[in-house]
Amino acid sequence: MVQNPIPQKNDDTKTKLGDIYHYYVVLSYCLDLKENETLLVEKYGDISIESADESKNIEVKRHQGEHTLSDRHIDLWKTLRNWVKYHHNMRDFKKMILYTTSSFGEESQLCSWNSVKAYERLRILTEIGLEKKKTEEVFRPIFEAIFNHDLETILTIFEKVEIYTDQTDIVDIEKKIMSNSFFKSVNKGDRKPFIDSLMGHILTIPVEPPHSWEISCEYFESLACEIRNRFTSSSGGLRLPFDIPDTPPDTESFKSRRFVNEIREIKYELKIPSAISNYWRAQQAIFRSSLDNPTFNVDLNEFQRDIKDSLVEFKSTFQDICDELDPGDIVLKSKRLYDKAMEMPVNDYHSIKPNRPYFQRGIIHKVVEERGFSWNVVKK
Repeated sequence: MVQNPIPQKNDDTKTKLGDIYHYYVVLSYCLDLKENETLLVEKYGDISIESADESKNIEVKRHQGEHTLSDRHIDLWKTLRNWVKYHHNMRDFKKMILYTTSSFGEESQLCSWNSVKAYERLRILTEIGLEKKKTEEVFRPIFEAIFNHDLETILTIFEKVEIYTDQTDIVDIEKKIMSNSFFKSVNKGDRKPFIDSLMGHILTIPVEPPHSWEISCEYFESLACEIRNRFTSSSGGLRLPFDIPDTPPDTESFKSRRFVNEIREIKYELKIPSAISNYWRAQQAIFRSSLDNPTFNVDLNEFQRDIKDSLVEFKSTFQDICDELDPGDIVLKSKRLYDKAMEMPVNDYHSIKPNRPYFQRGIIHKVVEERGFSWNVVKK
């Protein structure tokens, strides 16, 4: 009989579930963005929405199972403290929202919060704080940090605060997102992978410089529509440019490139002109295609990684049959490896659709140029 393992001290699964929940809330708010609005993640708190009409700052709190937001619970008090402390960053927000899966307790003094004005909110919190309790190591410093600020600042913040309790947890928020009208054009069976793909792209936004996590309404719509096209049968995908000239204006500048030297090393000089042409055309296509297609660069990185994996497999096959003591056989097998790579089937790849021979061959040379692949079958 298998016994349940003892939980490790570094098992952080529940914390990570909180992060995942946070990202679902981000996606939920993205779906509600209006024209010219921008959503910011982790800049002024968990989520902020910059808008001429509906600017919001949102703190997201998730608890496993049923949970009560008591009158002294730190979720509320720490959030209020941060908003008051950074009040100079909060001026432009019209609403400041505590978004929580918790519920108010039956006797909570906070139940009426959203229906009363700033002075009444001040009275409620002051009354909660005036009661002295035996264990206040956490609560009392937070309470004092809030009320050490001037009254005008406190009231300005309290007036904007709204508490959204009883919010749906991970499974239910995912169902709520899938029921959004935006997903109706996608088959039900494809909605979960569509959302997963969309979420993945959102999470990688801050990876590139300047490492800001900002999502405008226009960017999100472009991204979401681009990904949705992968899950609808009517999609033709991205069409690579057809009007790129066959050769660059100046071929000399390419002759010292690594991908050209690799061809020269295996004594296959007659392939250099076509290699330069394909490499240059692919680079031009990348530049032009990535301008208006947010998912293209992500797909391109995956495509290059998969291409390199295929090249490594091909190379392994030729290494097994090559006589490493025979220079002539090394050159012969290296040439055959090159030819096999150029003959790879040209298949569509996500937004690179329809793929084209010049583009795939150009990507192969790009992998040699940038990712360390060598045509020499014995070169380590």
